[in-house]
This record gives sequence, structure tokens and C-alpha cells, in this order.
Amino acid sequence: MRALLIVAALLCGYLLLWLLGFLGLALHQRRRPAPVGSDYLVVLGAALDGCEPGPTLAARLDAALARLAAEEAAGYAPLVLVTGGKGPHEQCTEAAAMARYLTARGVPAERIRREERAANTAENLRFSAALMAAERPGYRCTVVTSGFHTVRSALAARRAGARGDVLGADGPLAHGPYLLVREAVGTALAMLGRV
Repeated sequence: MRALLIVAALLCGYLLLWLLGFLGLALHQRRRPAPVGSDYLVVLGAALDGCEPGPTLAARLDAALARLAAEEAAGYAPLVLVTGGKGPHEQCTEAAAMARYLTARGVPAERIRREERAANTAENLRFSAALMAAERPGYRCTVVTSGFHTVRSALAARRAGARGDVLGADGPLAHGPYLLVREAVGTALAMLGRV
């Protein structure tokens, strides 16, 4: 019985260290500035409310709008690539909802590119990287996502060959500890090649 308790304590300690390490990586990713000069702002999809962006996706889109303004103020004119397919309970693709949100806030439709097939983060970045490379070889991009999602997004971007940086729309704990823990598990699985 004592050996079982020791093993359980060691396992819990290991998991706690993993979560703390993941939080440290997320905080580091948040503080790491993404330099201006991108050819694309890639906005990763998230859940919709009907055919409108939910709160998480709206925060990502608002961060992309702020980043677009900063890029334009510095003399750049990046395209905005919105990526996300249609989930089983969604009425339209995430990319279509994002494009409508951005055009309603003044982004010209000709500056928006859509990727509407992706079902997860790895596909978001793989499909987006292919679109960007075909349109502008040698591109640089800034991937816009939620703060809790920056670590896995950076890993997926690197694996997809997407050249650029990742920008968190908010802090890693802005959506509560549940999403951070879920993301830590998702990142671990991604590192093992299971998602």
C-alpha cells in the first residue's frame, strides 16, 4: 500500500510539474513580441454561436484587427487569412463567420483569404501554410489565437512549415484553468503525434 501511495504521489508531482512548465511556456510565448512586417495574419478558428463568432473567436478577431492596425501604421499591408471548417453543430464554416466579422469592421474583402476545410489546429496551420506559400513564396505570418492556445499553435506552425510568430489574443488564464489544463493535455498529445 505504501509503495502505491509513493507512486501516486510521484505521478501527481510529475503532472503538476508538467502543468507548471506548460503555464511557463504559455506565459513566455505571451511575452515574446511578434515583430511587425507580416505578409499574413492567420486567425485560427474557434466555436461559433450559430453563424457568429463566439466569445473566444471574437477575442481572436479583435486581436487580429488591432494587429492589422499596428501593421498598417508601420507601413505594411498584410492579408488576413481566416481558417476553420464547419463543425458538426455549426451552421457555417468558421472562416465564413470570421470573414463577415472582419468585413463588418472595415477590412476590405479583397484582403481576406479563407481556408474552410480545417477541423483542428494542425490542419489550420498545414492548410494555411500551403495557401500562403502558393500565393506568396517566402511569406512571413503572424498566427493569432487565444493565449492558452499559443504553445500548441507554435508547435503546429513549426511542423507545418508556417514561417512566422504566434500572438495570443489574451492571457493564458483568461478563459480559466480548465482550458489551460485541456490545452496542456492537447499539447502533450500533439508532441506524441496523436493529434
